[in-house]
Amino acid sequence: MNDNRLIVFELSGEYGHFRKFNTTTSPLTYPIPTRTALTGLLGAVMGMERETAPGKFSVSTIPVQELFSGDNCDLTVQLLAPVKKVNIGFNLLDTGNSFYEIRKSGRTQIEFELLKNPAFRVFVRLRDNDLFDQLAERLINRSHHFTPYLGLSQFTAILQNACITSGFMRTAGLGYVRIESAVNLSLLTTNPPIEFDQTAHYYVETMPIELSYERVVTRYGEVLVEANGNSVPVQTNEWFETTDFGNILFL
Repeated sequence: MNDNRLIVFELSGEYGHFRKFNTTTSPLTYPIPTRTALTGLLGAVMGMERETAPGKFSVSTIPVQELFSGDNCDLTVQLLAPVKKVNIGFNLLDTGNSFYEIRKSGRTQIEFELLKNPAFRVFVRLRDNDLFDQLAERLINRSHHFTPYLGLSQFTAILQNACITSGFMRTAGLGYVRIESAVNLSLLTTNPPIEFDQTAHYYVETMPIELSYERVVTRYGEVLVEANGNSVPVQTNEWFETTDFGNILFL
């Protein structure tokens, strides 16, 4: 792996929904895409087929969860627009009586919390140089195999301004480092680890970080973002300093 190279691209759309794992009848959304959602989006760009049955894949198919796992890929995301949320009702099939008798099912309306005009910058670092080059080519030329979307298939995503940039891992920070991306709180050190702005608004969410190929969450993390996309001063022993986009922490 070339530790100095990153793929960077912008991700936006009219609406987005990244469902919180602990909501049921009235789905709420995270303010940013989870790492697991980002790996699925990268898999769509590359044209990776989904499983033929739960946990079953075609011969020679590498599950997207493994290809972009934490051992093979570093990912993070930066807010480019303030977090705006709206509630919209969706007309769904009522499966309360019987899921298998669709013809007899009526309709029910469920209110979804959605992100309005979301915009993000995504950072990708890969250990496989061939995969890095293939993904960069598809993103830069906008030659996506499958249509990418923002959480739900109704919300088509726009991927643009892709580029390759460089940077370096920095260690043993002295004092606060301004981080432009979302902050995984497990990477912070000392006390207090964050220099909060009393006029700012922050989200702290428990998010799934990694999935197994059977779609079982193997790692969660507490992630902090500033609601307007401003940088957050933190104390950490390790961060990535990019040439063009400031300092970031991988999820």
